[in-house]
Amino acid sequence: MELPHPQILDPHSPDLPEAIASLPESRGVYSFSLAGNPAPHLGWSLNLRRRLSRLLIPSYTVREQGLARHFRNATSVSCWPAGSRLEASLLLYLITRTHFPEDYLKRLRLRLPWFLALDTYDLFPRLEVVSRPARRHGIVYGPFFSRDLAARYQQELEGLFQIRRCPETLVPTPAHAGCIYGEMNQCLRPCQCAVSREEYANEVFRLNEFLASNGKSATAALTTARERAALELDFEQAAQLHKRLEKIGSAITSRDSVIAPLDKFNGIALTRGVAEQECCLWPMLGGYWQNPIVLRFSTMEPGARSLDQELREKVALALNAIPPAASPKAQPRIEHLAVFSRWYYSSWRDGHWFPFSKIEDLNYRRLVREISNLSRPC
Repeated sequence: MELPHPQILDPHSPDLPEAIASLPESRGVYSFSLAGNPAPHLGWSLNLRRRLSRLLIPSYTVREQGLARHFRNATSVSCWPAGSRLEASLLLYLITRTHFPEDYLKRLRLRLPWFLALDTYDLFPRLEVVSRPARRHGIVYGPFFSRDLAARYQQELEGLFQIRRCPETLVPTPAHAGCIYGEMNQCLRPCQCAVSREEYANEVFRLNEFLASNGKSATAALTTARERAALELDFEQAAQLHKRLEKIGSAITSRDSVIAPLDKFNGIALTRGVAEQECCLWPMLGGYWQNPIVLRFSTMEPGARSLDQELREKVALALNAIPPAASPKAQPRIEHLAVFSRWYYSSWRDGHWFPFSKIEDLNYRRLVREISNLSRPC
């Protein structure tokens, strides 16, 4: 994602009040370039016009006079209007990262989200809860709202599959002491050479299938087997299958619907635009934010084409123009997902999220309905 060009204001221009009055009364991010100070002053406001008026235009109140004196040596002011909290968060992230590359995460107070990773570099993989996935984590799912929720999902999965839980580097030997989970038949005991690498890899493969479908494939198979056992009057087997289905259901409900593998974390966020009857689509591909798609209904010709058709064309055109590398290496995916988590899991989320694995799976019908609701005058 690229930082858009700002609107530049000259704080010493006689036309400054008119320039500020032309700004929209919306959220926004601003930057003051101060004489003698290489680092700019950054800030954001729910009302960009009102904030810049208070900072730049002197008035008769003591507090505002003090603010005006503080920014009297400003050489220029850059401002970026934003129509939503998501847009303001992305703008503030890009601007702060540009001007303060050493400590921008601390300045933004941007907490990295949590993920559930499978260490595929190990001969006997195990699940880990991490905030910074490493290269050895071949399969990573997230982002989770908190570490506790990620750990809970990990425990649910470890109760369903007999994968190891010990963090040590295994050196399998029959003389290994083992652990309590092996004694309770909740681990295949690779440390004691109870299974071969191929047998353990088969259990990991089943775990990967469960993660990919969030248990839907396993639920369908077990439901069919339970019904067949009930028809054959094998009620003991049916009860065991029902208990297994309850454990799978508990694991499914402990995972938020937004959770997906990081390399396939795709979706579109829908928010209001800066102007009236304007909407913004914020695509995310592979965990990287892309440049927004702006829909202006005031400039559309009535009856020319349906919104669904125009939306499909614009989304396809925008996504096809993105190179295979979804985002430059200069912007880590983990930070893009941190901005997403701050917006998605917040109580102030001011938009809608539409996930998809492939662009053909995008729910255009629901997207068109929500766009129509947002485009109505407030």
